[in-house]
Amino acid sequence: MGNRIIKLPEELANCIAAGEVVDRPASVVKELIENSIDANASTIAIDVKDSGKRYIRVTDDGIGMQRDDAILSFERYATSKIKTYEDLHAITTLGFRGEALPSIASVSQVRILTYYDGDNAGTEIELDKGTIKSVKDSPPMKGTSIEVRDLFLNIPARLKFLKSDTTELLHIIEAVTQNSLCYPQIKFGLAVNKTSYINSNYKKVIDTPLTHNTIDRIASIFGSDVIKKLLLFTEENHFMKLKGYVSKPGGHFSNKRLQYIFVNNRYIRDRTINHAVYEAFKTTLPRDSHPAYFIFLDIDPRMVDVNVHPAKGEVKFAQQREVHDFVKDAVTRSQKPKAMSQISEEEIFFHSKHNTHEPQPVCKYTVKEMSGAYVQVHDELIGSEFKDLAVSSITPEIPDSMNSLLTPETVSVLSQCKPVGQIFNSFIIVESIEKIIFIDQHTAHERILYEIFLNKIKDSKIEVQNLLLPINIEMSGKESIVLQSRLDSFKQLGFDIEFFGGNSFIIRSVPSILSRDDCEEIVKDILDKLVSYQEDTPFDKIVQNIILIMACRGAVKANQKLSLEEMEHLLRDLKNTNRPFTCPHGRPTALAIEKKLLMKGFLRR
Repeated sequence: MGNRIIKLPEELANCIAAGEVVDRPASVVKELIENSIDANASTIAIDVKDSGKRYIRVTDDGIGMQRDDAILSFERYATSKIKTYEDLHAITTLGFRGEALPSIASVSQVRILTYYDGDNAGTEIELDKGTIKSVKDSPPMKGTSIEVRDLFLNIPARLKFLKSDTTELLHIIEAVTQNSLCYPQIKFGLAVNKTSYINSNYKKVIDTPLTHNTIDRIASIFGSDVIKKLLLFTEENHFMKLKGYVSKPGGHFSNKRLQYIFVNNRYIRDRTINHAVYEAFKTTLPRDSHPAYFIFLDIDPRMVDVNVHPAKGEVKFAQQREVHDFVKDAVTRSQKPKAMSQISEEEIFFHSKHNTHEPQPVCKYTVKEMSGAYVQVHDELIGSEFKDLAVSSITPEIPDSMNSLLTPETVSVLSQCKPVGQIFNSFIIVESIEKIIFIDQHTAHERILYEIFLNKIKDSKIEVQNLLLPINIEMSGKESIVLQSRLDSFKQLGFDIEFFGGNSFIIRSVPSILSRDDCEEIVKDILDKLVSYQEDTPFDKIVQNIILIMACRGAVKANQKLSLEEMEHLLRDLKNTNRPFTCPHGRPTALAIEKKLLMKGFLRR
């Protein structure tokens, strides 16, 4: 009987080790960018073909390598970042592991060109599946350029588990975004190549200008509208220093796409810090809403272990509770009026110059029967007491003196009685013989629009209104890629959107049931939802969630003054829906108080 335990061949061992560091094309991009940052680059250019599966090139103008170092860099456990055991516990660089290049080379074909200032020539090395095939001189071009071809071609199983081209490209865009946010002083450029991308062999997805201001970098990636919703905050103690930008009151979002944590200039995912931020917003964040935050934490390297995750995506804090409370207290204080440090109007004006979105005249639409659009207004927070009442069927419980309008018999009241007015510009009052009924105008209109959209989608009868003045919208690189791959889906929803070059698009028509006022936000909300689906997911499987977004965005908002005629239209339309009792999210559309309880309260009975 032979030995049951054997030593794996080096090639197989390298492939296994590579799996810990390189699991998709974005991992390659991330590791190469980090090496460029550690090389003191001021410009980093990334080019990819077929979402990185076929080709990746990362070029920088940093400190290159001499020939012997370049050869040694492809040996496992070779690194310039760690020399002693003590260094392992005080790491301040990014590519410290010394595994990235050999891991990448073991599962692809690699070509590196590098030049060390002062040498007579540069060095060019070619490798195939980790084996060096050639080493020769190259022109003395500043910095380093690394090309990676045919990733995972020698590991078909790994190649099989990669996602669609769009999904893999989105991961690459996110990897570049993360590093560019943390290093605004470095110019980042990402260009992608695919035959389906419109009007260009290479499409520039990210192109960030040099700056020493983090908020400038945020604006260049996400747009000036985002920074208008942010507050600057800072905090410091004996071993931590915190700087960040966080949502100001009311500046929340419907998703988590604007949440970034950096520890010692390294992007990480961390439950401790994330939980601390949400705790700070615990009593002010609306249901199903999320804060935006860009948190930059500098901490004594000896108090954080960055060596706990193969891809360096997580860290471990020596004093986790202290970090949690430090972040929570800082964010909490930022929300207090006296402590608010808003971004100045001058800064906003400066950042707006990076955004080519042209302001458009605002058109108001009157109320129409069933499929008409109601007047749109800016969504503002309503008073906290009545806000609790509006969602009281979910949390907390409805007070004993009030009841949900949950039976067909009581719904009929809507057509028998006329509204008598509005309170807080948010709730319609209807008086019947035995009850006073409070209608939440936003949730009621959500239900109306949701069922209209759903029925018209099923019948393929979405009515479209052409815009007299088309709307120009600017997207982030990630949004642009998703939108281009889903233009047909938007067409089915009634949006005629045309690519306009770069990351710009033009909206030429929208569903007639919507106002043009919220078109840009609706499109972006839909894009965020589409990102979570695979590229080949059938449209009918995702349309219901998209309709929820359109109904919510298109509905009358709280704090909107309505005429009696508009209230009557809304109540009649609500009565004609299939499920008038709640909005599509499950919140009640109406609450009622019995007349006898009023009489009792006034000692009339």
